[in-house]
Amino acid sequence: MAYSRTVWTARIGTFLNKFLKTNETSTSVELTNDPTITTAGTPFSVDNMNKIEQGIYDAHAILDANSLSLATPFIDQPLTKESSPEFKSIKLNGLLLFMAPSSTILSSFSTPGTNPTGLAFDGTNLISCDGDTDTIYIHDGVSSTILSSFASPGNSPAGLAFDGTNLISIDRGLLNIYIHNGISSTILSSFSTPGSYPAGLAFDGTNLISCDGGARMIYIHDGVSSTILSSFASPGNSPWGLAFDGTNLISSDYISKNIYIHNGISTTILSSFSTPAVATPWNVVFAGTNLLSCDFDVNTIYKHKSVLAQYI
Repeated sequence: MAYSRTVWTARIGTFLNKFLKTNETSTSVELTNDPTITTAGTPFSVDNMNKIEQGIYDAHAILDANSLSLATPFIDQPLTKESSPEFKSIKLNGLLLFMAPSSTILSSFSTPGTNPTGLAFDGTNLISCDGDTDTIYIHDGVSSTILSSFASPGNSPAGLAFDGTNLISIDRGLLNIYIHNGISSTILSSFSTPGSYPAGLAFDGTNLISCDGGARMIYIHDGVSSTILSSFASPGNSPWGLAFDGTNLISSDYISKNIYIHNGISTTILSSFSTPAVATPWNVVFAGTNLLSCDFDVNTIYKHKSVLAQYI
């Protein structure tokens, strides 16, 4: 039943606070309000107040029946006046919605080498490495145009990450992880990989994340160091690529030919989809708003479309 709203009107007159005094004694007096009223106004009564209380109760009953709550906002982020706003997640009617990568390919371009094995993104430019040329390439934005390049510190680069200041690279031949000075060939330090078949790197804003294709493991490092805080099994049998989208870890698997979206940084998988080329998928990186993946058999980098996904 629709709520029938009461339109309250004010009492209007003169001498609204005028009182007559009668029956005065040494201990008591009777006061009677004696204004001059021109508009009576809506009476403040038990019936009117109970009607308000019943309306509030009925509204909460409807919200509860639809699994909504006034205590939890429908949208869990502030509104924006931007003409093209971006968001990572919203909460709507009890469901959590994300812009998640998909198998749909927006565009693709050839890699600068013949064996692309690593991808990173510095906030402006894509960075890739090649196992045949042992070279790290700085792209012009996310394109095939190469701004510059330099030799990898090892002989078989397999993964890249960017920690906001320095490039990090991994070498599967020497089993080393290298911290570069900015994005250059100068190496500040290095340490051994946790596994014997390292393949991919990601950085979550605090900790380095690496994976090992032979051990089928994903490792969470303590910052950017050899110390391992925790580890868990990969959802596939041979993880070769890692990315972090600001909320969730993304992994790619060489054997299953799948890309997995993890729930945060955990073993729980929110969704998965096939890699664009079913030959030899290697690495992934989250570049701005889109996932990029590469395949070293077809020497191609793919830009994936982000779509609205629903997670409970």
